[in-house]
Amino acid sequence: MKMGFVVLMVVSLFVLAPTSAEDIVFDPVNFGLLTQSDFDNFITEFGTAISFLPLTPAKTLGVTGLDVSVEVVVTDINHNANYWKYLVEGNDTTRYLPIPRLHVQKGLPGKIAIGGMVAAVPGSNIRVWGGEIKYGVVKGGAFMPAVTTRASFSQLDGVDDIDLETYSLDLLISKGFLMITPYGGVSALHIEGQETSALVTGLNKVEEDFVRLLLGGQLYPFPFCDVTAEAAFGDVPQYGLKASFRF
Repeated sequence: MKMGFVVLMVVSLFVLAPTSAEDIVFDPVNFGLLTQSDFDNFITEFGTAISFLPLTPAKTLGVTGLDVSVEVVVTDINHNANYWKYLVEGNDTTRYLPIPRLHVQKGLPGKIAIGGMVAAVPGSNIRVWGGEIKYGVVKGGAFMPAVTTRASFSQLDGVDDIDLETYSLDLLISKGFLMITPYGGVSALHIEGQETSALVTGLNKVEEDFVRLLLGGQLYPFPFCDVTAEAAFGDVPQYGLKASFRF
């Protein structure tokens, strides 16, 4: 029964992911219509989409802790804008861009945890990888919430026409109650992106900075497994769902 529940959650995550998608590439016909403002907006939205959301409460794993999870992060993009149509092969876009991820976290001595993720959109050239490090400022206890700082980065891979990377610094706070741990935090996100296409000239490198609010909750339905949902509120909204095995 327990294993069936976990398998169902894993399958559900990948059902939320797209079964097919299109490549990110400059439209060979309309690329000249893309303005600098259009490119700025595209980099902001696409950069947010590949950013490394925490999808975890503040409390660190401990020295022996290990968390292996599958996740889907969905980003609400302005899909009707010309900049998405000009940069998606076939001009075929949808409002929500889901990116499935594999995420591994490991606890270390000194209230530190490190992690990494790899992600890909099936049927497209979108691939992403990233890393993170967390430090437990306050361990937390029966009456004290846990407080953690987290630094992360992500890097776009597989898209020949765009170089894109993100950096974030988060402050998270959480407090467990029985089988659920609600959490919240703030995240400062920095995005850098530029075009690398032989077709395009005149589009400058884009650098954007903004702050987001993070809200989430983690449910522990059975020992060694948990389910987490998280939302990021800012210029570009995001929603994430995770199922993980924790040891």
